[in-house]
Amino acid sequence: MHRILCFIILVFCSSTNVAGDTINVSPAGPVRTISDAIIKAHDGDTIIVEGGSYKETLLINKRIKLTGRNRPAIIGDGTESIINVKAAGTTIEGFMISNSGSNLNREDSAIVTENSNNCIIQNNIIKDVLFGIYLKNSLHCKIIGNEISGKDLPIPDRGDSIRIWYSPGTLIKNNRIADTRDLVIWWSSETLIQGNTVERGRYGLHYMYSNNNVFKDNIFRKNLVGGFLMYSRNLRFENNIFIQNQGVASGYGVGFKDLDLVTAVGNKFIDNRVGIYMDNTPTSYDVWNDIRENKIAFNDIGASIMPSIERNRILQNSFIDNHEQVEVRGGGILKGNEWFAESKGNYWSDYKGYDSNKDGIGDFPYVAESLFENMMDKNSVLRLFIHSPVTNALDIAAKAFPVFKPEPKFTDQFPLTSPAKSHITSSYEVQYHITELVIYLLLISFQVLILKNFLKPYKRL
Repeated sequence: MHRILCFIILVFCSSTNVAGDTINVSPAGPVRTISDAIIKAHDGDTIIVEGGSYKETLLINKRIKLTGRNRPAIIGDGTESIINVKAAGTTIEGFMISNSGSNLNREDSAIVTENSNNCIIQNNIIKDVLFGIYLKNSLHCKIIGNEISGKDLPIPDRGDSIRIWYSPGTLIKNNRIADTRDLVIWWSSETLIQGNTVERGRYGLHYMYSNNNVFKDNIFRKNLVGGFLMYSRNLRFENNIFIQNQGVASGYGVGFKDLDLVTAVGNKFIDNRVGIYMDNTPTSYDVWNDIRENKIAFNDIGASIMPSIERNRILQNSFIDNHEQVEVRGGGILKGNEWFAESKGNYWSDYKGYDSNKDGIGDFPYVAESLFENMMDKNSVLRLFIHSPVTNALDIAAKAFPVFKPEPKFTDQFPLTSPAKSHITSSYEVQYHITELVIYLLLISFQVLILKNFLKPYKRL
């Protein structure tokens, strides 16, 4: 009987220890620093930090839950990372974290985890930091509901908002990110990126060597590049918005390079320099990519595709008022892709045909042929003249004189005569580029002046 009683007491004590104790930290309490609380804590304990300012850097080497109440501020010393996590199962939530170091080589961060699986970092405001949240070899972590902004530095000198490094199984959800460098995911498969807003950085998404990942309901806005993804397979993009990414040398809404088994459905690519860029995608000979039901609108170039690209199904997308709907980068013809299936193709806002039987399908194919576009694809400098009367004159001449007739880039046999209902309106503001507009107006005025002088001798006749 005595042994049974001892066993029951032992089990009760063990279960009580699993639940953990609670340690309270406050500026006026018996425990006044978070570091002291961590020293006192054991695995499984909770540390509740009351509102106030705590000027310290932290090493978390125990499985604890660190919770802020009334948004306490953890302020670094400006020379290094602020919170270093080296224990699996750690939670950090509810804090204002600021003032990391500024050393790119040292990768000074607000929060860095190393070999620490199953961590949760949520509902923090992180600002004035070089790197925001950095996972190193930390599997199955969750980064949820954080606000991250970087230091006031030129873009090349900033760090990354979130960097996921050899950390598969990560959840990145509902974070708001601004004024950092990149959101980086490298060598981290089985990851879900959902509901995030990333703006005013270099790469909204910088991604390599990571498979079986899902990107859903994110907004990438006003970055130099919305996203660039390389050397991966089995990726799904669904209902994301890539808008106003206008880097001078790139400006892609999203770029796909050496990717296999990509599904991009229901996304919006609006007012970028290039909506979608594709290079050697897919890279394997036995797979296809699916690009369907996306809105590609008001970009300088709707889709820029390398001429060697094959095995892409580009179906039921709405190409609306892009300066050039599809560019063949470097010139050429697109072969081996599907622009229509089951008697349905894509919507093209510059389609000149009609729909006599009102079935929603044009009576004639959409043929992507333009002498000026073919010249422009081979020599990008000519893009300066895209709104010039010269462009129309060249295309009219090509139609009048077959010797100049360009070879079609591709043909959509069953063009849709109206965009999808969800593609007709958008609540997102389109940015008007005043500088570009002024240049176009000056070019047109210059050309009109030349034409006027050219016609002067004929007026006397």
